[in-house]
Amino acid sequence: MPPADDELKARLMSEAESAIDRMLVKRKTKERITLSDIEHLALELRREVGEKATQVLVETVEEQAIPGPECPTCGKEMHYKGRKTRRVATQSGEVTFQRAYYYCETCQQGFFPPG
Repeated sequence: MPPADDELKARLMSEAESAIDRMLVKRKTKERITLSDIEHLALELRREVGEKATQVLVETVEEQAIPGPECPTCGKEMHYKGRKTRRVATQSGEVTFQRAYYYCETCQQGFFPPG
């Protein structure tokens, strides 16, 4: 069951606040800050908050296992082999999540359903 909106909001706010705190510490270490420094800090903050938000949201998605999908190669039913951890580069940064993994005994190939 996915978390309630208020739980999710609290977790996202906490992640964003931590990232902002780290950015402010970096800002204070500069004796004289330039526009380039400001841009760099803002872009780094945007990347970090985006990556954390993506990770939090990915963790809340309930995966619906596809019962016995067809093998894309031979068309025979594939067998569920459990969940595998994957690290994926997204537009907002790298995230880690688990997905259902299926295996075709005939073709000896593994398959992650789209999603």
